[in-house]
Amino acid sequence: MNAGEKVTDNTIKRLYADDAHMVTYLCPKCGESRKQSVDKYKNVAGLIKMSCICGYVSEIKIEFRKFFRKDTELEGFYYKSIPEGHWGKMIVRNLSVAGCGFEMIRKDPLAEGEEIKLQFTLDEPKKSIIRKKAVVSEVQGSHVGCRFCDPPGHIDSELGFYLRRS
Repeated sequence: MNAGEKVTDNTIKRLYADDAHMVTYLCPKCGESRKQSVDKYKNVAGLIKMSCICGYVSEIKIEFRKFFRKDTELEGFYYKSIPEGHWGKMIVRNLSVAGCGFEMIRKDPLAEGEEIKLQFTLDEPKKSIIRKKAVVSEVQGSHVGCRFCDPPGHIDSELGFYLRRS
């Protein structure tokens, strides 16, 4: 990785670090792959420039997550506790067994640490309805990140099966 090199790839790839903070980078130009430690980037929020031995340079985003996160576009609703009964429409943009990220259709004053309820429908043949309690962990404009409030070790079987299929 060389900070001064010109980026020749406009597509931003996400690489997921494993428990040992290793990622496998596959060069989109020559197909060369290498496994490399990304521990030093654990606190970097932005993009990282990754270069291949062939000279090709890509911008990547490294995800240090415990669970795989799937990109989605699922319609649903969120319900606020205060004021009770207040709700809004949302689009779930990414989903894991531990939480999700969604876009509010209209910007609502949600706060980090606030407990909300979520309801959304999976885009699979059964059209399973998922209902979860969650805690807001991040709010950036109309984007909200949240953690599900499931008991320790609990994995929703329908959600788990959905996330396993591509």
